[in-house]
Amino acid sequence: MSDITDILNDWPYDPAASVRKIVAEDGRGLIQVRTPLGIEQYELEGRPDGERPYGCESVLEHVEARLNEHRARFGSTDTFELERADAVELQQEGVLYYYRYLVCFQIGEHEITVLDSERNLRMFDLVRSHCKDSETVADNEQYRPYVLRMAAAARSLMAVGETNHETARRVLEEAIVVIRNLPEVQRSTFRYEKKRSLAILRGMRKALPKTHALTQRELLERELTKAVHEEDYERAADIRDRLKQLSPGQRREPHPTPTNDD
Repeated sequence: MSDITDILNDWPYDPAASVRKIVAEDGRGLIQVRTPLGIEQYELEGRPDGERPYGCESVLEHVEARLNEHRARFGSTDTFELERADAVELQQEGVLYYYRYLVCFQIGEHEITVLDSERNLRMFDLVRSHCKDSETVADNEQYRPYVLRMAAAARSLMAVGETNHETARRVLEEAIVVIRNLPEVQRSTFRYEKKRSLAILRGMRKALPKTHALTQRELLERELTKAVHEEDYERAADIRDRLKQLSPGQRREPHPTPTNDD
């Protein structure tokens, strides 16, 4: 066994600087997390621990390959069944992706957060559809509000980074509707995560800049550009006439109408 004290001493624990991205000697991207008692390391591509179970990138890919083989053989996946042991193995693997996307969200790697959280939602769907053990299914479903929230929050922040606030708002609102309408799961964790996720997403939506209210002139100018692009010159001429009739102090017309908080 090797003593790693020197490695730990080279990177003393500091809660304010506990995550770093590095490039391995072979060019692989890695994320390292300094904890009070050690260092965690995550692969940026493939499974977070770098393992290839069953010769596949992940257990999920292995099970999905089995599902596709079943579909090819029987014409549908209706009779495909996951044993509880398969579902548990998928859940344990999902925890690895959870750890990675949580760290990635904290350091602003939102694209990886989206990929990993949506990957876990895909795993939830597979277990829900093909595992008959209701308790095993509920073990996943209790966390669905949280995972949906993480995916939406990361997508929204990506849009904000591109100054696309309308897209950010739409992503948040769609996630709020989905989470609000989730089927009830008889677990206290589900109720807590649903309530908390809705509150966080609504808070993010409220923090977005208000939708810009376009003037009637701006709306007509957009219509004019579209008409010219479509070579509808008769409509373009009509729009030009309407523009000439507008006064400089034309009242503002909201477009699109900002949505109220639920």
